[in-house]
Amino acid sequence: MKDAIVVGAGPSGSYLSYLLARKGYDVLNLEEHREVGRPADCTGVVTGRVFGYVNSKSIANRVKGANIFFPDAEPMHIQKSDETIVIYRDSFDKDVSSMAMGAGADVRINSKVSHVKVNSEFAEVSVRDNGNLKTERAKVVIGADGANSIVRKDIYGEKPRRVVSTYQVDSAFRMDDQDSVSVYLGSRTSRGFFAWAVPTGDISRIGTGTIGSGARSYYEALSEYFPMEKVVGINGAPIPIAYLRKTFHDRSILVGDAGGIVKPLTGGGIYTGIVSATHAARALDEAFQSEDFSSSFLSRYQKYWKSDIGRELWMDGIVQRFFSKLSDRGLKAIHNVLSSKRVVETINNVGDIDYPSKLVLSVLARHPYILFNMFA
Repeated sequence: MKDAIVVGAGPSGSYLSYLLARKGYDVLNLEEHREVGRPADCTGVVTGRVFGYVNSKSIANRVKGANIFFPDAEPMHIQKSDETIVIYRDSFDKDVSSMAMGAGADVRINSKVSHVKVNSEFAEVSVRDNGNLKTERAKVVIGADGANSIVRKDIYGEKPRRVVSTYQVDSAFRMDDQDSVSVYLGSRTSRGFFAWAVPTGDISRIGTGTIGSGARSYYEALSEYFPMEKVVGINGAPIPIAYLRKTFHDRSILVGDAGGIVKPLTGGGIYTGIVSATHAARALDEAFQSEDFSSSFLSRYQKYWKSDIGRELWMDGIVQRFFSKLSDRGLKAIHNVLSSKRVVETINNVGDIDYPSKLVLSVLARHPYILFNMFA
């Protein structure tokens, strides 16, 4: 019997497998696809913080600015002194998985989990491994299997409360501004979220996210900005942007997207997933030392990650809910305020995509009149 089974070899699952294996635990990491990192359903925009955890050279581009397009208004440009990094997501995932294997984790690809259950003695996983149906047991099972988590479905019986539908293409179109991402707001290109274009040289990642309806129809509106005939790849995946009430259970925990531990304002889950994996490793190590895998003992995992990033995710969720209700008229009114020189300077100085609530609070504190324009 294994010490731990980690379902999913994305960044959070692989990094947790690495941390546990490095501590000497017998870890089985199961990945349903034939290749780690594929399909790459991710725009891949991160800060340098991620590279403090993962040793990777999978950098596609470095950007310092953003062009923000509001409805019926001139584009707004913001510029940062620190870089935002665009990664090759498939290579990045492989690098994290290599860390796990190097630490001694047993990583198996083409291993699709069909059912998970736990009892007082062990966790049991039914998996089709290269076509062969097998049963694996461990002291604990970790759900790192994304928005459609089998672990969450079978053990927790809970669905994400708020989900973004995404549709993204890789286009053989070179954006003129290689130093800035583009963000599109308004009802033509999105519903309750935003659309984007990210430069990576001769390939641009162009997509949109929506809440409550499919993203594909909104993507068509981006055709006025980009040549649609140059599409070389299409991907998309649901993104949970509200964390679960409980990310722990008897002999189980959820990390990353599986637990909804994702940045609500941007949908980014790489950094938050790795952070959750770090706290999961701490809680699980304590559980192994105590030989206690009860829900009450593993509840400390949720306390750990919430004490780190819980307040940020909670506040970002509140802001996102307000943002998702803004009309195009309200967005334009916000643009008229945000585009002033003083506010742009505040954004440039304070903005942080990992901790955006700092910016929101700073802007509101310095320019409280913005609130009067939010629901014009």
